[in-house]
Order: sequence, then C-alpha cells, then structure tokens
Amino acid sequence: MIITNPEGYTLTNIVWFENNKMRSEMETEGETVITLTDFDARTVYIYYPSQNMAMRVEYEPIETALDETEGIEQYNPEILGTEMLDGKECIVIRYYIEGATTKMWIWKEYGFAIRIEVNDYQGLTVVEYKNISFSDIDDSVFELPDGVEIMDIPGV
Repeated sequence: MIITNPEGYTLTNIVWFENNKMRSEMETEGETVITLTDFDARTVYIYYPSQNMAMRVEYEPIETALDETEGIEQYNPEILGTEMLDGKECIVIRYYIEGATTKMWIWKEYGFAIRIEVNDYQGLTVVEYKNISFSDIDDSVFELPDGVEIMDIPGV
C-alpha cells in the first residue's frame, strides 16, 4: 500500500491479510515498524524489531480495503466508467461526503478498492494497493517472535 498525502510525502506499507488478521510493515524515521492486527480479538501489536519490543492496544473496529467499498451506496456514487489499473479491470466511481470528493478504482474481480483519491480542504491524498497476491500465508506471519517484550497501552 502506498499513501501519498497533500504535501507529497509518501509512505509505503507492505500488507498481508488473511482470516481476519493483518500484518503491515513500514519504514519510519529509519526504523522498521511492524503492526499485527487481529480483527476478531480487536487487538493491535505495534512491534519494533530493533528494540525487541511491542505495544499491545485494544481498539474499536477500523475499515479495511474491503470495507471501503461497503456502504458507499448511501453517498449516491456516480459510476464514471471502467479503466484498467495495473492490469486490473476496475469500475471507477466518485462520491461526495463531508466536504471531500472521493474517487475509487474498484477491482471488478475481487470487489475492493485498489486506488482511492480523497480531495478535501487539505488537498489530494492517494492510497494505492499494488502487487496484490491471493496466495496462502503462513500463520506465523501474524505472530510476534518469541521473547518480545510486550507493553499494554490503554484501549482507543
């Protein structure tokens, strides 16, 4: 996943998702940060490998890429047509909500957004999902390594 904010700052995040669990890895300020989310348990671990430390946070549900396309009917989306994006046939829609214009490229084969553009008072933010694979993922990908020190953080 690549997120580009209105100032042009780009954040690249590698994401794995399977059986309601998600792992994401990103570099921030020269350090790798791994986030492990269990949507059923409503628990997130923010893991810093260089420090062998993780923070555990319980949370309220958040939206995933699949959730992004659910419920948009209430905003009366306009179908702009179809486009090929990264070799994937997409339905392109646009809708307006709370002072923002959102444009989505929804992959027809799997029904989720692979590109989202939100234009609001701050400018244009773009979220892109690339190099998508639907292969089986080992359960260990969604677990902390043995011996990691865990700190509990109050829920959000």
